[in-house]
Amino acid sequence: MASKVEGPQPRRWKKSQFRVHSRPTHWSAEDTPIPARRDQLQARRWRRAIQPPNDVAPPSAKFAKYNIEPVVPTYDADVYEQHLTHADWTRGDTDHLVATYRECNGKWPVIVDHYESERRRSMEELKARFYSLSKTLLDLGTPISSMGGPEWGLHETLRDFEPTREASRKRLAEGHMQRRQEEVDEETVLLSELQRIMLHQATLDNEREDLRRRLDHPQANSNSYPYSTSQSLTQLWQQLLAADRVKKSQRLRPTGNPSYDGPGFAVDNSTSARPANAVAPDANNRRTIRESLPSATTPQSALPVDLSKAELSRYGVVIGQDKLPSGVTFASDRLSKPRIAKSTLQTDKIAAILTHAGVPDLIPLPTPAVVESFDALMGTVHTLLDLRKLAEKEEQELRVRQAETS
Repeated sequence: MASKVEGPQPRRWKKSQFRVHSRPTHWSAEDTPIPARRDQLQARRWRRAIQPPNDVAPPSAKFAKYNIEPVVPTYDADVYEQHLTHADWTRGDTDHLVATYRECNGKWPVIVDHYESERRRSMEELKARFYSLSKTLLDLGTPISSMGGPEWGLHETLRDFEPTREASRKRLAEGHMQRRQEEVDEETVLLSELQRIMLHQATLDNEREDLRRRLDHPQANSNSYPYSTSQSLTQLWQQLLAADRVKKSQRLRPTGNPSYDGPGFAVDNSTSARPANAVAPDANNRRTIRESLPSATTPQSALPVDLSKAELSRYGVVIGQDKLPSGVTFASDRLSKPRIAKSTLQTDKIAAILTHAGVPDLIPLPTPAVVESFDALMGTVHTLLDLRKLAEKEEQELRVRQAETS
């Protein structure tokens, strides 16, 4: 009796339940015309024998709507002789360029590859000539005053084309493509640093604007003045009078008219019974003191001056006729402001001259005599600077003349 063989047993494959029993399909090769071709070329296409030939359109017919003919300029001999002549282009070269543009569907890399002539021309030269033809024919067909939006846009595009700028742009792009990695990294670092500087500058400008806004006086919310009528002024007087009444030392007194002061302020009989020409004792004292003081309109010669010239010089009393500016001023300003000129170079020159003359930067006692002497010195300094400028100009002209003669 034979023993069983131990080991892997062969696997039995089961038939698939989804297997479809069908007969083989017959195919036939048919010649199909291509609608987009102008040379009547036919393509051989496989088609099922059981399928009618007109059921499915050929694949080329689906894309026939994308076959757009390029717009090329058309001209005759008279138009070419009158408007389209060029010193570097002949009629044959121009016609060959237009025909190549039509055959290559306006693809300039393909046009440059297919264009053949005795003279080697670059893409920029071909573009410039073709755009010049198109622009001239567009101007002849439609005047500029009658152009619409699309036509004017096309006119600007054709007019603004510059071959030199286009060539430099391509060279710059090629240079960027041929850079090393170290140059790219360096440019990245510089751009990030530039961005940081620009952000810092924007932040600084915002802080300065905020500081100027804070230092500037506040703007009123409305342009109209709130107390423009007698009723609003009366109401303001009543508010101020009521606020002053609460204070311990009152500075405002009622007028005695209830229509102005309001119903809360009664008229004092003793005050009303006083004669009109009666004046309080403190008022008499104030009037006497006020009359004894000199007024602003009193002339200078009428003021009592009991000091002699020697005493005026001894005590430093100055009777000046200068008109002082508004606000707080210091005598030391007359010693510091003339040192500063409009330009930094002029200011440095003035400082150098004053240093050479032994004038200190800070004069401790700006007396009238010192200020007068400083003004005279500054006049001399400005005269010296003018003379130096004139001398430098004369020396420059002399050197030019000497160079011309030699």
